[in-house]
Amino acid sequence: MLATQLSDREPSPSRRRALLNDWVRFLSIETNIVDLDLASRVPQELLDAVRGQRGLERLAVKWGPYRDLSSLSGLHQLEEVTLGGATSVESLDPLTSLPALSRLNVTQAHRADGTVLGRATSLRELCFGNDHLGSDRNVDLTDLRWVGSLVALRRLELPGTRLIDPDLTPILGLPHLEVLRIPLRRAYRKQVYEFAARSDVFARVATEYREHEDFVRSNRDR
Repeated sequence: MLATQLSDREPSPSRRRALLNDWVRFLSIETNIVDLDLASRVPQELLDAVRGQRGLERLAVKWGPYRDLSSLSGLHQLEEVTLGGATSVESLDPLTSLPALSRLNVTQAHRADGTVLGRATSLRELCFGNDHLGSDRNVDLTDLRWVGSLVALRRLELPGTRLIDPDLTPILGLPHLEVLRIPLRRAYRKQVYEFAARSDVFARVATEYREHEDFVRSNRDR
């Protein structure tokens, strides 16, 4: 759905504003929409309007200056949420009250405390960090102790993150984890190799470290 960034199609600012208002009014009234992709810049008023779609099961937000996620807290059918370019989001707490949420992808949420996601215990797949599309800035996390409560996780991806406390031990306590993606940072290397002997997901990450080190070495020797 395109509700903004329409200057190439609609040169009149007033008309573009009217189109946005139309979408806001439409989404504010409950329909049978179950899958919604906001594929252009998302202002706060557009995201707020989504609260009207109580049957929504999947929501994707491309990017935008949206900051408040409270409009999502009442969408109890949501199973999958993607929040791209979430640079203005101040709190992720509303996501932790979604009982059906099993897949979550949040990028560039620099202002929000990612550790609160430890309360989203229904999650099976979590991607939190920075996809580096448009920004190389790391997303900081204080530690990983919070992931210990996410016992249903099958997939954990933390691209573009930096751990203040670089202890990866809590990941070992995730009984169903099948896929792990973390930055190949020097601070994690020793642990990854140590844990590889008792964890398949860490063994695969260790392989990535070796391949990366071989690549760097071969380029240096040229």
